Amino acid sequence: MPRSSVKTKPILPQPEHQSLCQQVWGLDWSREFPVDLGDGVRIEYKTFHEAQPLMKTLLPEVYQLVPGTSRFGEADPHHFKEKYFSALGDFFAFYEGETNIGMAIGTLLDWSSYNFRNIAVAPAYQNKGLYPQFFEVLSRILKAHGVARIEGDVAPTNRHHIHALNKMGYIVTSMTYGERWGVLLHITKYLDEADEERLGQLYSTTYKTDAAANKKFKGKG
Repeated sequence: MPRSSVKTKPILPQPEHQSLCQQVWGLDWSREFPVDLGDGVRIEYKTFHEAQPLMKTLLPEVYQLVPGTSRFGEADPHHFKEKYFSALGDFFAFYEGETNIGMAIGTLLDWSSYNFRNIAVAPAYQNKGLYPQFFEVLSRILKAHGVARIEGDVAPTNRHHIHALNKMGYIVTSMTYGERWGVLLHITKYLDEADEERLGQLYSTTYKTDAAANKKFKGKG
């Protein structure tokens, strides 16, 4: 066969990596952020590799982490964890000017739920409303893309965090315990009020009076 008749396949450009949220919900976080929270604070969306050095500095300060002192499982293969967050993680970095003051992490949980995995705010910036402000932004974006609920976990001894979550509309929906993180309350924020009402009808004898009281209780923490 003459060389001129040999057909070669063209080299096509490789598609950019899409987060799982973009693949499933069409949610491109880079189009939603940065967001200005006011008072010189903004939130930027980051990839895992952009967020990783920020977390290495911020998380030990916030959680007072000392390697090797936890009673719970630290033996998970680190390279698997990095692959997981690189493929699935959504990272939201808080800045005042050029200083990183916080980080929130989430992942798609299933086709209708978002897993709010973690938030860490530098001690000097805690109790200033950054958490509920960010949560309002996150809830609005997810709801606009058809997501039904946000779920997460919190230690039952973390009363301050639980109180803040309650004011943001989270409900305790289950409890888990295990060797990795101990006892955790599983909490859910319903973005569709019909789902929250159905939960009350199924599992609460006081859901009608609760609904009226909860509307007064919810607000910025």
